[in-house]
Amino acid sequence: MRGDVNVMAINHRGLSSSAFALAGRLLRCAALAGLVLALPAAAAGGKALDLATIFSSDTFTARLPAALKWLPMGARYAYLDSGADGPALVSRDVVTGRERSLSLATVPGMPAGFRVTDYQWHAGRDVLLLRGPLESDWQGHGSARWYVYDVDAGRARPLRDDGRLQQLVKLSPDGLRAGYVLDNNLYLVDLRSGETTAVTRDGDGDIFNGIFDYGSTEFGWLDGWRWSPTGERIAYWRMDASAVPRYPLIDELHSYPRVRDFHYPNTGEVHAVNAVRVYDLRTAKTSAIDIGHDPDDYLPQLHWDSTGEHLYVQQLTRDHKTLRLWRASADGEGVELLHTDTDPAWIDITDDLKPLSDGAVLWTSEDSGWRHLYRIDADGEARQLTQGEWTVGDVIGVDEQGRFAYFYVKRESLIDQHVYRVPLGGGTVERVTGAPGWHRWLLSPDGRYALATHSDARTPPTLQLLAADGGHLEVLVDDAVPAFDDYAMAHTEFVTFETDDGIELNAFFIKPPDFDPAKQYPVIAYGYGNAGSQVVVNRWGTQRGPTQDLWHRYLAQEGYVVFAMDNRTTTGRGKAAKNLTYGEYGKWAVLDYIQGVDYLKSLPWVDGDRIGFWGWSGGGYLAAALMTKAAPLFRVAVSVAPVIDLTRYQAVGVERWMGKPEENPDGYARVNLVNYADRLEGKLLLIHGTGDENVKFAFTLQFADALIRANKQFDMLVYPNQRHGIADHRLHVFSTMTRYFREHL
Repeated sequence: MRGDVNVMAINHRGLSSSAFALAGRLLRCAALAGLVLALPAAAAGGKALDLATIFSSDTFTARLPAALKWLPMGARYAYLDSGADGPALVSRDVVTGRERSLSLATVPGMPAGFRVTDYQWHAGRDVLLLRGPLESDWQGHGSARWYVYDVDAGRARPLRDDGRLQQLVKLSPDGLRAGYVLDNNLYLVDLRSGETTAVTRDGDGDIFNGIFDYGSTEFGWLDGWRWSPTGERIAYWRMDASAVPRYPLIDELHSYPRVRDFHYPNTGEVHAVNAVRVYDLRTAKTSAIDIGHDPDDYLPQLHWDSTGEHLYVQQLTRDHKTLRLWRASADGEGVELLHTDTDPAWIDITDDLKPLSDGAVLWTSEDSGWRHLYRIDADGEARQLTQGEWTVGDVIGVDEQGRFAYFYVKRESLIDQHVYRVPLGGGTVERVTGAPGWHRWLLSPDGRYALATHSDARTPPTLQLLAADGGHLEVLVDDAVPAFDDYAMAHTEFVTFETDDGIELNAFFIKPPDFDPAKQYPVIAYGYGNAGSQVVVNRWGTQRGPTQDLWHRYLAQEGYVVFAMDNRTTTGRGKAAKNLTYGEYGKWAVLDYIQGVDYLKSLPWVDGDRIGFWGWSGGGYLAAALMTKAAPLFRVAVSVAPVIDLTRYQAVGVERWMGKPEENPDGYARVNLVNYADRLEGKLLLIHGTGDENVKFAFTLQFADALIRANKQFDMLVYPNQRHGIADHRLHVFSTMTRYFREHL
């Protein structure tokens, strides 16, 4: 460990900035014994779960510090506190233990009762940006009102005077300016004078500056601009979606329907033309970064080098098979190809590139057949830093002083996530986390410390301050869900089983608390199944959040056995396994779940005639596919927001797995569930929101039309104007699914 640390604990209830004694509870961690998670019996006499508590209360919301983050300068972290003295922004120095608290209860210049939900802080200049509540538009894009708080002056002022909300607000590295997006244009504000400069002016419904159009967000982000490390330049994307077809969403809840449309490129159709620009704040001039790419290609990632004089631009060919890394001078005068990756199927885009101060970059690639970490030097020479039949996950960060890179790995077990590190020059790969389960780190800017959360399937998250070598420094939160132990609930058991062709697959059960192996139980199965995805994980709340996991425990309480599994194309099994998906989406998700049913029926305590299934989005597709392609294995299924016909889905999301429709017509036909509607057997409930901008409501209508034409009976529930997650009505959704299984399973 480096440095003596004396940090006061954060109380789980109020997150108060005063010093608290720890509650005295030991950190709880469950141990994996063989393949099954060893768990204590449910607390005798504890409360029973109910749907209202799960979905309409914060009983099981983890009491972790809000907006917890490291500050850019020094080893200091901060969070929003809602203690007895009113809202405050609290920061702590991890070396000295010194704490600072800024009251946000009454800030001159901010409206009374203004609720701060996030912040950006340049502690060296004592300038803060304070964000109010987020407001989401019908596409799910968040905007908010931001205030500039000058701590020395003790006053705040709006970032923009006209009251309009801003998107993608960022404080400059030097703390002198802020940038934001409004109406698809990029703006800068001088925080000393308040002067606003329009970096772009051509943004409209077709041109997107500093923000991605909808079709391009499939790469995983909306943010389309980057400050240079010195704050002297801004790099941004300009996306021209003029030729992209528009898709209408219809709001029927008015006297006359209202139509909202947006650019949505289906497979095989034209997508937005990607371009990169650099704005120089010193000259107020904009330069184009021209790498000579085909307009049909994508530019999915941008990164500055450590000096702010060069940009790294990633170019992905339309077929997703070739990824090029370019280094360009900030003035656009010099461009050179640094590295190229290829794959026979597709290449996944990540945010793993990390520039180093010596001109090299860290890079992850599946070129070896497994995603591993590489160092690419300034001359383009690539050196593999990790190797073996295991997969590097996200790159967490870099300690340049200690010469280590930190990253996530599922090495010993695919259901656990650990933190590993490797020397930047190559050497021994070292695991720095110990307990089984799921580890998430926020690495300090200097790479010396980590704010580390850990959970497992039995234990809600804990929060600790660690040294970067894994050494324990301080427990910050050890009881994030204090009500958890008050409930007598079922818990997860992890298992593996083998397919007929010898592939070992991961799965879990949640059994009734009073499980009797001499009895037979109905089973409700769950799955997702997309290549590289995962649902069987040893973490609190699984991958989809605690409410869904708690609902599964509720179902077990009601007498069902809950089962979930990951197929052979899911995460951690290497690129060759993922590539099995190529050309026929969902094939192995269906085939391996058929094997899963065979496994279930081999268990004496499973009622093989009473097996149901549910899934959402890709899992909704799987639910409908299992009720048609795999009929009659399942008695009942619920399909929420299902993809049905991939020729009508997003170009980026589908073409990586399927190619274009004209290149693979037979594959698209085999995937299209409209072609299998006449095979439906059993009870099927379709659920969808009419405002789903991701998986169109039209998919469910088209499948319903095919079922009707095939004279097949089914049930359907529609949520007006709800988006893909049906976020406003979760209690209703899961109450309906509960009733449907109760009535038909």
